[in-house]
Amino acid sequence: MHAGNWELSQSNMITFVMISAAGIELIGLGATFGLQISKAGAGAKAEIGLGWYRYTAIPTEANTPGPVSVVVTGAGAVQQNLEYVVISRALIAIEFTYTVTDSVSGLPLPGVRVSFSTDISGVNIVWTGITDAFGVARDDAGKLPRLDPGTYYVWRILAGYTFVDPDTEVVS
Repeated sequence: MHAGNWELSQSNMITFVMISAAGIELIGLGATFGLQISKAGAGAKAEIGLGWYRYTAIPTEANTPGPVSVVVTGAGAVQQNLEYVVISRALIAIEFTYTVTDSVSGLPLPGVRVSFSTDISGVNIVWTGITDAFGVARDDAGKLPRLDPGTYYVWRILAGYTFVDPDTEVVS
């Protein structure tokens, strides 16, 4: 199961791998795979290649904040169960740039898993992403965190590095 965010009332693309019962990536389904979504609609299906497929949900499939469950089936494929969350940010939300650098060299650190929480214990995670080549945290769609004004606690994970977490950030 995959967890991710969809933007409210927008087209949202997901990608996934279809595999056979033997665990081999299944190629050749084109757009013939089946897809059930918990909301009515008819987005666009396509094969990317080498067993990877995509589905672009239409805006009406993402017009209600909360969970969206997706079941994908195809000839010879193991059923894929995917879950996403439609998020709705207040109009006052701010696009926030968060950069992670090496504390010794000062160089940007790519590949750091970054999570923002609203509580110091890190239980209420409101955004998660990975840093790019410039050390900037971005989500799966390459977007910066979009956060409501307030205080956030940032958690960072990268193999071989020890961070002093949480890092406190004020978004205003």
